[in-house]
Amino acid sequence: MKKSLWLLFAAVIASCLFAACDETADVNEYANWRERNQRFIDSIAAVAEDNADGNWRIYKSYTLPPDNPNELAQMKNVNDYVYCHIEQSGTGATLPIYTDSIRANYRMWLINNELIDQSFRGEFNPSFSVPAKFAMNGTITGWTTAMQQMHVGDSWTIYIPYTLGYGTTPSGTIPAYSALKYWVNLAGIYPTGTIVPEWQ
Repeated sequence: MKKSLWLLFAAVIASCLFAACDETADVNEYANWRERNQRFIDSIAAVAEDNADGNWRIYKSYTLPPDNPNELAQMKNVNDYVYCHIEQSGTGATLPIYTDSIRANYRMWLINNELIDQSFRGEFNPSFSVPAKFAMNGTITGWTTAMQQMHVGDSWTIYIPYTLGYGTTPSGTIPAYSALKYWVNLAGIYPTGTIVPEWQ
């Protein structure tokens, strides 16, 4: 009987320890989140600056004045820019502007690869995926900055610092200080006054 009680006691202690470990893991999932996100963007900025494969583009927030060519590179704030890797170039000839609407296929992740949002399920197929509609002036600054540089048919991976994303306060499932990673395919551009048609 004593042995049974001892085994039961040991099992209860073990389950408590396991639960405590699980709770600690949950609590720590976003530990040092601001610092981790900043290190992530710093590393992406360095890779983009190096541009080893020639497919990186760096764009300053459209809300800020253009760079001063006389300003030293080390004085620039990496959080003022979006970092874009061109995965595929489209055939479009025009770029959207701030007042346009667009259609785009996309996926969005946090830096821990947690998928936060998407416009399609499974593997992307332009024949079946229905791109979402956006007003350019109704999205986060980093998204609008990058979109204004894309042609129809372009597919890019875009990295956005928290300052050009959702900022210092949580937004839904997005924690404060979150850098964002997007995969985006620009499917259509619709100037002001144009009705965005249903997708065929």
